[in-house]
Amino acid sequence: MQKIELMNKIKVYGEVLFATIVWGAAYPFTKHVVALISPLSLVFVRCLFASILMLVFVRINFKKYLRLDLILKLVVMSVIGISVQQFSQCYALKYTASTNAGFIIALTPIIIVLIELFWGEKISINKIIAFVSGLLGCLIVMYSLGRFSLSLPSTKGDLVFLTSSFTWAFYVVLTKRWFKGYPQNEVTAITMIMALITLIPFEFKYSLVSEIKNLDMLGYISLAYLCLLSSFLGYLFWNDAVNKLGAVKSSYFIYDEPFATIISAYLLLGEKVMPLTLVGGILILIGVYFVLKVENGKALEYG
Repeated sequence: MQKIELMNKIKVYGEVLFATIVWGAAYPFTKHVVALISPLSLVFVRCLFASILMLVFVRINFKKYLRLDLILKLVVMSVIGISVQQFSQCYALKYTASTNAGFIIALTPIIIVLIELFWGEKISINKIIAFVSGLLGCLIVMYSLGRFSLSLPSTKGDLVFLTSSFTWAFYVVLTKRWFKGYPQNEVTAITMIMALITLIPFEFKYSLVSEIKNLDMLGYISLAYLCLLSSFLGYLFWNDAVNKLGAVKSSYFIYDEPFATIISAYLLLGEKVMPLTLVGGILILIGVYFVLKVENGKALEYG
């Protein structure tokens, strides 16, 4: 029994780590693609291929969700968590550095904590330590890369990207509150399909898919990464982890994203890593450690 419980914990933590690392590493890929095609085209193609993969690999009982209240909730989640979320990030990356994006999204745990505190969730000591350590690590990394300065057009991109921290925070909290107990793979698949439906009118008007021909080889590789790993597996794994760990605990793993972004930007774009950046990265990992630390007497859910 204990072995099964341990394997379940390893699986859930592996899922949330996979999602955040994949998303953090995705920003340099996204930046390369939006330099060649429009942000809206990228969002549409990502939703299109992710929806196809969801339909192929996820068994969905659509009848279970044919209630007006559930449909409205799924529409809200698909818009704020996928359509608007991805478009704001893609648009912002036309104007700001990928490393900026990795650090701005790290504000999401702060927003989630505030939302959950407003709705009455208790925050444990381990979570507070993880919160402070992760935030401090992100600030140190930002300082080491000179991200405290304001300059246009980067500031414009940063402000647009900041909106995605808020939309993602609400998506995470609503996933847990509205669909706890529902199969998360089904919920994820339906929201992705709904997001695609909201974008279809734009395809008819602008022929978004036709822009793919403008990509170079790295662009096609980047697009495959974003569709398969980021939009398909990333969303599936993340929502399952939120359902089992809770919104707050899952959100602290977002502190991994800046670390993943730094590595990805170095490998893909040749951006240098400063020694102080590593110090910040260590603090981020300490924050993750306190999230992973088993709290006595607590089940996997809300651990």
